[in-house]
Formats: sequence, C-alpha cells, structure tokens
Amino acid sequence: MKIARAGLIYLFMAGSGFGQTLPAPGNALFEGRGQCLTCHTVNEEGARTAPDLSWIGLLRPPESLRRSVTDASKHPEASKLSADEVDQLVAYLRTLRRMWALEPRERTRDIAPPTENAAFFSRPKRDADERPELLMSALEIPHGARVADLGSGTGYFTWRLAEQVGPTGKVLAVDIQQRMLDLTKETVAQHKLDNVEYVLATEEDPRLPERALDLVFIAYAFHEFADPGAIMDHVRRSLRPGGRVVILEYAKESNIAPASPLHKMSFEEIRREIEPMGFAIDRLLDFLPVQHGVIFTIK
Repeated sequence: MKIARAGLIYLFMAGSGFGQTLPAPGNALFEGRGQCLTCHTVNEEGARTAPDLSWIGLLRPPESLRRSVTDASKHPEASKLSADEVDQLVAYLRTLRRMWALEPRERTRDIAPPTENAAFFSRPKRDADERPELLMSALEIPHGARVADLGSGTGYFTWRLAEQVGPTGKVLAVDIQQRMLDLTKETVAQHKLDNVEYVLATEEDPRLPERALDLVFIAYAFHEFADPGAIMDHVRRSLRPGGRVVILEYAKESNIAPASPLHKMSFEEIRREIEPMGFAIDRLLDFLPVQHGVIFTIK
C-alpha cells in the first residue's frame, strides 16, 4: 500500500504534465529501506510523527528537506542511511515539487485601496502574527544583496531587510505614499541603519532599477496594486538572474488573520495572478501562522 500510494502521487503529477525522470535510487529508498511513510505523511497517507512531505512540505529548500528526513528523534530509520543515500532521497523528494495546473480565469477580487492605517502596521502583537526573525532567517539573504521592499509601509520589514544585507548591501524602500516613506525613514533611523534608499513610486511604476535586484519583497501590498500586471512587469525586469520575489498576504482561508476580506488573498488567487506574469513558485513559507508566504522566481 505504501509503495502504491507513493507511486500514485507521482503518476498523478506526471499525468498533469509536471512529471520528470525520477532518480531511481532515491525512489527506492523512499519506498523501501528509508521507510519514509512510517514517520512522514505524503498526500494524507503515512504517519504524522515527522514533518509533512506532501506538496506544501516539499516546497522547502534542500537543507530543510535534509533535516526533515535525518531527524532521528522523529525518524528512527534515518540513522541507517548513509550521506549519499540521504542526498539521493532529497533529490527524489525534490522531483515531487510540483503544483497542480490552473485553468486561466479572469480576476474576480476587488482591488483594495492603499492602506493608510499606520497604527495597524505598528500594532503591539504584530511580531506574533509575522514571526519576523524566523522569516528573515528563512529568506537566507546574503550580505551585500540588493533588495527592494515594495510597499514599505512604516518600515516594519525594511529595517530588518537592511540588517540582513549588511553595510555592503542596499535596500530600496518603495511606496506610493510619501507619508509611509517618511515613517519608514524614521523607523530605519531608530535602528541606526544607513543602507536604505527611499523611492516614491506611482501606481503603475515602482521605479526599480533594471537587472539590479536580488530580491523584491512585497508584504501585504500586492492586493492593493491598481495595475498588478504593470507592477510585476517592472519587478521581473528589475531582477538579476536567480533573483526572487517574496509575496506575503494575509490568508483569505484564515478566520483569524487580522485583516478584512478585501485585504486578504487566497493561495489560489496568488498563484493565478502571479504565475502568468512570468513567475514560478520556488518555495512556500509554511511556518507563517495566518498568512501566505510564497517565493517566486522567474520562469
């Protein structure tokens, strides 16, 4: 049953046009000696004592997958695998990193007006909602990187991004409201950082430099873009090879996310709107409590 179930997962994906050649050694380990389903869950089958390896869990980076399958406290069979076998198993798991196909569909959600509620951005319980330290660590932004915080608001993430890139890096704080840029500047100054540049954007043009950025960070702003296609076209052209886009949006699927329905997006809406603009999902930040965190790369 375990072998058949794992095979069904792959056959379904292959039938959807997303299959690729499997590394046979890793496949055999997963179904056989690795006994992954005795601890992990895949497609709601298997045990639940170790991290989920369904499609959400599989959109982790290789290092995270490696930790998932080698944690002997949750996966006793891990100690029996050699380093080469773990590499083969992780390689196999990454072949399952595929999303289901979406049929083209017109956007039906309403575009929210730009948020002016600075107090909401600075609410005392925000850290519990955002887990900012864990988020910054998960993004693995190297020192010296060039990053844009598109929709900087009051600078809640801007100063944290500036710390991540270090003194040799640069953060562009971008907003269409001068008041928000002023508040961002105050926040950055409070943290004694001088590697942030402030950019007043328009509703159609974020005024990003072309082929100059390693990461564009868009937190709770995409749902407010008056012309998402135009903005994301500029974003795509601003990225260097290998550049990434991080989207954070409060989850429409969550009843406790601290935002009105107009200021939330579902995971399907995020995919449906951003993927056709020339992007592909690289990773999901599945540790966030009430929001979607999706990392895209250029197709």
